[in-house]
Amino acid sequence: MAAYPLETRERIEEMLRPLFEDCHIVDFRAGTVFRGPTSHYCNVHRREVERGLRRLPGAYCFEKLDGRTYLTYTLPAPGAHRVSVPLHILLFVATVLTTLVAGASWRFDRFLVELAGSITGASGGQPLGDLLHSLVVEGGMFSLAIILILGTHECGHYLMARRYGMLVTPPFFLPAPIPPIGTFGAVIRMRSPMMHRRALMDIGVAGPLAGLAVALPFLTYGLAHAKFMIVRYWEPGGGLHFGHSLLTWGLSRLLVGTPPPGYAVDWLSHPFAWAGWIGMLVTSLNLMPVGQLDGSHVAYALVGRRQRLVAWFFIGALLALARQWPGWIFWTVLMVFLVRVSHPPVVLERVALGPGRRLLGWAMVVLLLLLFLPAPVRGVF
Repeated sequence: MAAYPLETRERIEEMLRPLFEDCHIVDFRAGTVFRGPTSHYCNVHRREVERGLRRLPGAYCFEKLDGRTYLTYTLPAPGAHRVSVPLHILLFVATVLTTLVAGASWRFDRFLVELAGSITGASGGQPLGDLLHSLVVEGGMFSLAIILILGTHECGHYLMARRYGMLVTPPFFLPAPIPPIGTFGAVIRMRSPMMHRRALMDIGVAGPLAGLAVALPFLTYGLAHAKFMIVRYWEPGGGLHFGHSLLTWGLSRLLVGTPPPGYAVDWLSHPFAWAGWIGMLVTSLNLMPVGQLDGSHVAYALVGRRQRLVAWFFIGALLALARQWPGWIFWTVLMVFLVRVSHPPVVLERVALGPGRRLLGWAMVVLLLLLFLPAPVRGVF
């Protein structure tokens, strides 16, 4: 979004007033939201109005509520930070690289040594083109799958937020030189408030459902080609054992079979299986009803400000599960101090959620139960 002089806001307000029958104005740190039922002029000249709104430096949406058409126009503050396209591209390229290295099962220090040798032409180093070709061949399938899963999840949020006229950034991909994942995921930044529970529900579920629609085919294909491994995570120097949710347990029994005693599914034996497992884990973590996670959007849409009670109950349940997997202690501390516990209120509390969205919200609760992993990784803690 482009910055604009302060006096431009006054001209924009004058242009917007004829579009509303009654305008509700909400100021927030990064700008102003104009919302209200549309005027007769706006309804008659809808196409021309939309062409004009697209030329302004904000975002807008029309929606039907209780038989009336409402317009929401979000105007960024003068001098608001523009989206840094080079930063988004740089992070994306870096994440492609780190997921390629992780998918190839290379150590990152080894890759950096090989890369330095290729660039400097050191003795024994392979040409840069050959190095990158090997990296793509060995890690390309995993990198493609995990980036599609994470990117689709965030794009689901992004497109739905834009549908509701919100100011929002494109996805930030987060590289991580940590095998065997290679990324901390992807995030978007909401720069304007949620207007009502309907928008909150739609934006909250759009990400998990979009990501799941991509992750599930990868997971299914990968499991059909996965293998069993011997489980020795309880022994010193033993391997890692990646846990099951109800969904992955059922799919693995269907596609791989029942493992013999002492064996478990080797998720790392196929890159699509591993990417799908990560996608399921990320979705389940996002569906937790805490702070501003996706599950918290859903919980607030369903029960309003009582979401805070749901969040604390859920945190208590995770701490109880820490006896089975101590990693939940770290995760609960992370949630409490980084994403907080209570969800911020919506602007218009009186807008009813509606039976269809209420049913969708409870379906997401069932989805969380299907995807939740009581002990994601054994052999770490």
